Amino acid sequence: MKISVYSMQETLFEGDAQKLIVQTPLGETTILDHHIPLISILEGPFIKLATQTGEKIIGIASGFLEVRPESEVVILAH
Repeated sequence: MKISVYSMQETLFEGDAQKLIVQTPLGETTILDHHIPLISILEGPFIKLATQTGEKIIGIASGFLEVRPESEVVILAH
């Protein structure tokens, strides 16, 4: 799935990943390919991406997650 992670200052990640793990107010959520559309608030301290080259961890304080149809995910992080 295509994942884009943005902060106010820069693009933190743009690329493909097989799995995304985030913290929401309701607990840990794992996003896989073909996940249902979703909008959620994110909590820190990080998000995890499983890519073909390994695991990538991006530190965040908070943010918003949007899972769009066609396996596209956009995160606005703080």
